[in-house]
Amino acid sequence: IRLDHLYDHYDVVGKSGDQLSFNWSKLDEAIDTITATGAKPLLALSYMPAVIAKDGSIINPPNNWEDWALVVQKTIEHYSGKNEKNINGIYYEVWNEPDLAQFGGWKYGGEKNYLTLYQYASTGARRTQNVNTFYLGGPGTTGLYKSWILALIKSGSRVDYLSWHTYQRDPQKYDQDQQNIISWLLPYPNYTLIPKLITEFGFTGDKSTGYGSTYSAAHAAAVIRQLISGGPTYALSFQPKDGPGQESGNGWGLITHENNGKKPKPRYYVYSFIDTMAGKRISLSGEGSWVTGFASTRDNILRVLLVNFDTNGTHTETVPVTFGNLDPGTYSLRQKYFLGTDVTLKETIEGNTLQKKFLMAPSSILILELTKQ
Repeated sequence: IRLDHLYDHYDVVGKSGDQLSFNWSKLDEAIDTITATGAKPLLALSYMPAVIAKDGSIINPPNNWEDWALVVQKTIEHYSGKNEKNINGIYYEVWNEPDLAQFGGWKYGGEKNYLTLYQYASTGARRTQNVNTFYLGGPGTTGLYKSWILALIKSGSRVDYLSWHTYQRDPQKYDQDQQNIISWLLPYPNYTLIPKLITEFGFTGDKSTGYGSTYSAAHAAAVIRQLISGGPTYALSFQPKDGPGQESGNGWGLITHENNGKKPKPRYYVYSFIDTMAGKRISLSGEGSWVTGFASTRDNILRVLLVNFDTNGTHTETVPVTFGNLDPGTYSLRQKYFLGTDVTLKETIEGNTLQKKFLMAPSSILILELTKQ
């Protein structure tokens, strides 16, 4: 679970004269809610503490870069420190969407240089003592940009992973991004195998009532289908819960804000639905322009996930499915629609195939489970 705004929302850093002080109490409360779920925090090191920032602006560079290095060092020592919060394997992301004007409009050159921001974060990371394994990375830009990726890996700073955000309606764009970044990194073999993280994803970066419908759930499922083959180490949905003032239902959250009932939206349930597919992946062919899927087997059950997603959310299709290489006998076929019907039928197979057709409404997801009796 990724947490942003560490230094401007949680009053971490104070200053008296030239001395910095640190109060972790508010941030600890937030981190504790993450670890209580069984998850680990992914911490976006942002934004500049006002007490050290030029003109007191949290999107500006610091007056003294050593202060920024110390802030990063103390943050890592507090949460990864063996004698402090003692969390192993935290990903620390240097800033959030640095290329966006709202968060500073940083460049990878010039006066407001992200590479300098990253360099001193790397310096702070290097100075940490008695800490568990942790990962430092970035750039966490608004999209996957070749120029930013190459500038960072050629900067000479410590880069344990690469991150970016993707807000694209077309699920195949996510697969194309994976292919692109590998091709860009081939001349730099030390970086081809480091983790890649999509630290925010969704179908649009704008607020939309679509995030409260099955459209967003189907989009997430279609994206996951594209990413399961050689995809990123993690892809994180933005965001867990709507912020305030989003009672119209246009927030990005998986859950509505407490002022709007704190109700789970369809996308909240899609991940546990897809978890049903855990197992050994097996061959599935015949995907189309809108209906895609994948298949797996576990505990002698064959499973197929199909998702019907088109960017307009209007396409309906009757999908033919053939199970092959089966032994003759009696089978049960469970048809489980996401947030819909769940029925099990008996099928008698005399040959070695079973052919069926299934109606896929717009933005629908279906899991089929075939079990020999």
